[in-house]
Amino acid sequence: MTVHGKGDRLRILPFGGRTGTSLERYLRLRVKHKLAKLPELSLGGRGQGMTPSGVTQMLKRRAAIAGISHLNPQMFRHAAASWAMANGMGDDAVMRLFGWRTRTMLNRYGSAVADKRAREAHRRLAPGDQM
Repeated sequence: MTVHGKGDRLRILPFGGRTGTSLERYLRLRVKHKLAKLPELSLGGRGQGMTPSGVTQMLKRRAAIAGISHLNPQMFRHAAASWAMANGMGDDAVMRLFGWRTRTMLNRYGSAVADKRAREAHRRLAPGDQM
């Protein structure tokens, strides 16, 4: 999937098979919608494509229904970056995937899992066992 990030930078976002299947199903249904000609992937409730603000509003409504007091799109991005780092994705790969040009954001997002990553790396290397 291709998206425009901050600064209108073009990025290619990979996704897995289940996501691909879900998108295919959604697109098959979307073709029948009265707003199907709009270029936006998600359709809003007021006869237009969903805006970033609309996504935030929709998440807040659904979070309230689920009993979650605070939720915004950035939290999903933070969780995805933390998960990728915690599961071994390298720093360069994370930076490219999330569209960061400097290590500043990597350090901010990675701080939540940095200590755990360091301990796991130490266990893998087992320097005391190498002597």
